[in-house]
Amino acid sequence: MNGEIVETERALVSAMEPIHLGIFEGIKAYVEGDILDEGNLNIIGWKPHIDRLWRSADVNGLKIPYIKEEMLEATRETVKANGFKTNVYIQPRIWPKAGASRSNPEFHVVIPTWKFDTLLGRGNPRFNAERRYIVSSWRRIASDAMPPQAKSWANYANSGLASREARRYGYDGAIFLDNRGFVCEATVACLMVVRNGRVITPPVTASLLESVTRGFLIEFIAEDLGIPVEVKDFTRVELYASDEAFLCGTGGEVTPITSVDGFKFGDVYPGPITTKVAEYYSDVLAGKVGKRKGWLTSV
Repeated sequence: MNGEIVETERALVSAMEPIHLGIFEGIKAYVEGDILDEGNLNIIGWKPHIDRLWRSADVNGLKIPYIKEEMLEATRETVKANGFKTNVYIQPRIWPKAGASRSNPEFHVVIPTWKFDTLLGRGNPRFNAERRYIVSSWRRIASDAMPPQAKSWANYANSGLASREARRYGYDGAIFLDNRGFVCEATVACLMVVRNGRVITPPVTASLLESVTRGFLIEFIAEDLGIPVEVKDFTRVELYASDEAFLCGTGGEVTPITSVDGFKFGDVYPGPITTKVAEYYSDVLAGKVGKRKGWLTSV
């Protein structure tokens, strides 16, 4: 926190801090060799994640008072200080200090880290859990109202509304439409569907966050698995008619969805392509795919 390793209970700021004006990044580190075990950790997608953090800062008029290499070393130091040997979530956070002015800007930089349970890994029962979603009555924020491609706390108020609506009606989560009426993303993850053996995902212009995980999946699904991928707009009717659907993102990893608005996907759950993508991605995270080791950075 601001250049020092600080115990969580001492990482305190005033209630007057404008945290709502801040940005953040979601990054994960996985155990090398077997992500369901213990061992040495590798960060997945450090460079694209930290590049997105810098873009989010630019879009929101914030200045990160460190260079990217310093952020990486601070992250390594924090993970090591905790003695983590299992999968770790890393969430750099930046916001203006209370009382800072345009002529004298100052910013908090905090890097919390904590352990998490992955959905992935062969035989992981959490992957197979059924998940019922709805199309939210709330629309995804448009790029002429807020910058949806930036990862800022304010944007997540939009997701919070949709998530609470889903829970009120007894569902596990919600899918957004964009301001044009096309399928956008889920509340905290991007969306991919499978139709006739092809993976389809909305374009960034549909008010998506520019997801690092989505980019990785688009690349390896086509190149490594030989499954065609289309990036295009599609409607909620086309969503209902899909054979499979899954979420992807740092938090969601690869998360299968059972149904949307009561329309069930396919006869087998999780679907065969969803399962294939998830298993391959878990191998990538564990460092078992030689051509994708460049996506990993050692802690």
